[in-house]
Amino acid sequence: MAMLTMAAAIFTGCGVFTAPAPTPAEMDDVIAQLVLRGATIHRLVSGDAGCPSSSLHDNAVHMEIALGSQSATHEIYLLRWRRPSDYDAAAQAFADCVAEYGSLNPAQTVTEVDSNPWRAYGPGWTPQVQQTLVEALHAAGGADSVASMAP
Repeated sequence: MAMLTMAAAIFTGCGVFTAPAPTPAEMDDVIAQLVLRGATIHRLVSGDAGCPSSSLHDNAVHMEIALGSQSATHEIYLLRWRRPSDYDAAAQAFADCVAEYGSLNPAQTVTEVDSNPWRAYGPGWTPQVQQTLVEALHAAGGADSVASMAP
């Protein structure tokens, strides 16, 4: 009986096991998720944040994609942060980068997607491009997305 009581005390003293939260995937995983959703990657450039005066180049990948059998390509500037504190701290730098891109391309409508730890933007996205990107980011562990458009 004493052994049974000791085993019960040890078991309850250990608490309940909680699995660690999953961590978001890497850039390659997002690209793979885009491809799984019918995107064809036509161009991929690491370090291009789309705004020449920005310091965000270490976080950035610039890609051109086409969806399905469409021949039209769409530019995506995708940025990732490793730590939530860096992601939060870079919000203004990202907004400045998108604003700079918009000022250099005033005739284009720029759409943004915010899905922690990723932020992305690009000109002339169709709703299908935006939805495909959001789904790829979520599949790779991104948080709920917030999208916005700027003229």
